[in-house]
Amino acid sequence: MKKVLISLLLGALILSFGCAPAQFVPREPLIVEFEPTPPYSIDLSQIPKPDKIKPIFVDENFQEVPIEQAKFIVLAPSDYAKIAALLKYARAHKDIVKEQEILLNVHIDIINSLKEYVALEQAKAEEYRQLWADSENAYRQERYAHRLDNAVNKGIFGAISLGAIIALILAL
Repeated sequence: MKKVLISLLLGALILSFGCAPAQFVPREPLIVEFEPTPPYSIDLSQIPKPDKIKPIFVDENFQEVPIEQAKFIVLAPSDYAKIAALLKYARAHKDIVKEQEILLNVHIDIINSLKEYVALEQAKAEEYRQLWADSENAYRQERYAHRLDNAVNKGIFGAISLGAIIALILAL
């Protein structure tokens, strides 16, 4: 009877403390993916070209002659004004577009930097999550080992006490 009782107590002790704690798994952080924004490039083909002008071919006496005999090419005042206005407009338009390209590329660089920052924050969150899981698992393992040590120590102390009581009873 004593052997059965001791076997049952020992079996209950082993079964109740023989299982390791479950692994701690924190929830997955949200993963945000971005494609980098391509840089802005300007298209200067939209600058209007001047209307077809009619050049006047003249010789040294400023008499109109065919193209083969011409020494000079002159323009009518309306054609000259058209070309001057279009050149002034095109130059201003080109300056504005170049400044716009610089501003847009700065804006795109800011957006790409923010996307890179989000990626770094995600990597940091993943690393923190892993460290947290590792420390939580180590804590649980230590707590389990401590409880098991306490149970074994109490079991051994109880067995020694029980043995001492039995030995004392048998000795009387």
